Amino acid sequence: MPFDNPAGDRARRQPRIGKPTRRQTASGAPAHTQPKVNGSAQQKHAQWLARADDAERAGDAVEAETCRQHAEHWFRVAHDRL
Repeated sequence: MPFDNPAGDRARRQPRIGKPTRRQTASGAPAHTQPKVNGSAQQKHAQWLARADDAERAGDAVEAETCRQHAEHWFRVAHDRL
């Protein structure tokens, strides 16, 4: 019956605006599984630099650069240079 579901197929066809999709690796795990960085701006700067070093040792140059960019952001936050 058409009135059993008032939304009908419309609910499935509408795009999900504002709801990000989670990317997954081939194994089904989320793409980014690193824990959230917490602490003061100085602590976050140090933690992102440590992550960059870990990524570089693992051979992931792209991830290392991304972490260095995050570290630079927190360095600027810590020194009021936004």
